[in-house]
Amino acid sequence: MLKVLIIDDDDIVLFIQRKMLQKSGITDSPKLYSVGQEALDFLTQEEPGHHYLILLDINMPGISGWEFLENLKTLSILPFVHVLMVTSSIDSFDKEKAKAYNNVFDFIEKPITIENCYKVKNHPELKQFF
Repeated sequence: MLKVLIIDDDDIVLFIQRKMLQKSGITDSPKLYSVGQEALDFLTQEEPGHHYLILLDINMPGISGWEFLENLKTLSILPFVHVLMVTSSIDSFDKEKAKAYNNVFDFIEKPITIENCYKVKNHPELKQFF
């Protein structure tokens, strides 16, 4: 089973991404988080047995997307977490930095499109869920 989380501090982005995920058939009910720490708290309580798709923004108050990824490394479910960076950053440094995280499988600029969703559905590590 695949659980989907969207982590972004912008309510409009959360709404758009949720609609795109629903329209593309990725999920009917993603978990929405405007604060990265709340998503980490949720993941900390999760037991192995599920896979997770996380749409993660970089620039957020509290903990940034980078801090989220660092904290994610401490969780036992790490091998089952697949992260798609969805950000407004166009900085090539950010794109390169994302490659340093094994769980990050792609880096796209906002807004997410239906085409991006279809790429997710066809990703080798995720297509088994669709």
